[in-house]
Amino acid sequence: MESVLFLRDEADFEFVVVDNNSTDATPDIVRAYEGLAKYVFEGKTSFTAARRAGGINATGDILLYLDDDVIVRPGSLTHIAEIFSSYPDCGVIAGHIDAKFTEDPPAWTLACQKSFNGWSLFNKDTCNFVHTDFQEVPWAAGPVMAIRKSAYDRVGGFPPDTVGVETNRGAKTFNKLYIGPGDYGLCEKIRRIGLKVYYCKSVAVFHLIPPVRFTIAFWRSRMIGEGYHAATTQRGFFGLTRVEAKRARLRAQLHFLQYEDRLLERLATGNYPRNGISPDELWVLYYKAYLDMDHVLRRYPLLWKTLWDIGDTGIDDENYHRVMSMIPPEYKALVANDLVYDPLPLTSVMDYERIIASRGFAGKDIPTAVRSRAGRKMAILIIKALGFRGSLAGGLKRRFKCARTKSNE
Repeated sequence: MESVLFLRDEADFEFVVVDNNSTDATPDIVRAYEGLAKYVFEGKTSFTAARRAGGINATGDILLYLDDDVIVRPGSLTHIAEIFSSYPDCGVIAGHIDAKFTEDPPAWTLACQKSFNGWSLFNKDTCNFVHTDFQEVPWAAGPVMAIRKSAYDRVGGFPPDTVGVETNRGAKTFNKLYIGPGDYGLCEKIRRIGLKVYYCKSVAVFHLIPPVRFTIAFWRSRMIGEGYHAATTQRGFFGLTRVEAKRARLRAQLHFLQYEDRLLERLATGNYPRNGISPDELWVLYYKAYLDMDHVLRRYPLLWKTLWDIGDTGIDDENYHRVMSMIPPEYKALVANDLVYDPLPLTSVMDYERIIASRGFAGKDIPTAVRSRAGRKMAILIIKALGFRGSLAGGLKRRFKCARTKSNE
């Protein structure tokens, strides 16, 4: 809040703070800035519901969405106004996002971040499609993105995103649910109506990265959630046909076996981070989570619509039990998997088989013939022969997510 209010001379703006059903001191903090910030309470827990509440209560022609853990850098508001004025085809501005660590991160987390953008950064080092200080890009990252209000209204705002946070542990709460494409989905909707997304280095924030994001539990939670949302997004946003979905499932199975082979070899040879995880484990968790969710969604063909509605409208405390009663037990068991929050590293192949391989439904969809080491090697050869590079749904992740380096693809 202080970093935004410091920029009052840069542009004429209003400051709307949305409290998404929290029970902390947010109301008191915001009201201490009476006259400078507007407090809005949104009682339905959902990232999209919170963003919608912000858009409804804002009166300007430009919406600047900021996460609560960023520090906005001087000059940002000036450049936002100038870009929208100078580029009529601009629908979204993607801001520059650098990390601001509250303490030094362990080396293994830097390797994980290089493989997958778990810290939601946006810069030349993280995003391999960013080459200049101002250019067109395919999407923007959620911590800072500016949107032309008329375009936002025209496309119907953000699609579903996540529901809840990792710290949920009280009554009428649930583990964080990854449902839809959120910020990058909005950018896709904007592009579909012929407008563009521009990146500007001078629209910039620092994204605070605290020690909780240096933990095994954080990275496992993030990657498993990404796999879940990819399976649901294919149905709710991209509308894959049955044939396309089957092809995406095959890709996921082959990539899962590829990364599993690398992971098992690291564990068998002792070449594994102490007190951490490797990028290979990240991608094993991602593809396994995708296959697990795909299995559940195929068993319950209408479940994705229920989840999409939850992500779109949110859940309030009064309706929590009613909504949860509509969700099948297999889904609940999947998203409540203790592995998501397990802080312990893998130390052996036996650990992997006991903790990861034995959970979920992915194994039911992978033919027994390729589960052996020889079969896995053959599957990897198939990947290379068929050119199955990248990721799911004809490039779903490749198109919208940052920097998977060539060495990790």
